[in-house]
Amino acid sequence: MLKGVKRDFKGFLFLSSLLLVFWLLISASIDWQHVVVGLVLGLFVTAFWGDIVFTRQRSTGFTLKQFLSFVFYMCCLLCEIVKANLHVAYLVLHPRLPISPGFIIYRLGLSRELPKALFLNSITLTPGTITVQCEDDKLVVHCFTRENAEEVQEWYLYRQMKKIEDGE
Repeated sequence: MLKGVKRDFKGFLFLSSLLLVFWLLISASIDWQHVVVGLVLGLFVTAFWGDIVFTRQRSTGFTLKQFLSFVFYMCCLLCEIVKANLHVAYLVLHPRLPISPGFIIYRLGLSRELPKALFLNSITLTPGTITVQCEDDKLVVHCFTRENAEEVQEWYLYRQMKKIEDGE
């Protein structure tokens, strides 16, 4: 259970802290009980699944620049979620319901697992799009409108995640 943690302790701490932040966001409270429970759960879940998460020889290491870029990425994602919510509400409330759902398939140029998972979840979190499948480098996304489908391929958050992965 702890082999993965020993291989990549820095990645273990990073993933545990991400889970702690997620826990604090969904609990909507930052008192000491929530922090302790979130910390214990984050450490336990990361240690329990560590053998699966930390399988590669390459570590999950990151630099301060990558961390700051990630914080910027999350702020941009929050803005995109709000914009997409408004767009989906407009489409649903429009008298003609101007939707044209469909699938789009394209190549994903991210090689590391954590940036890939974060980007795929970003697509799914954004209303109007959902990641259906990702095998190797092929990504299948279901989109609410043709416009959304075309935007996924050129989404600036993809370029931002690619910079984070490359350490730029």
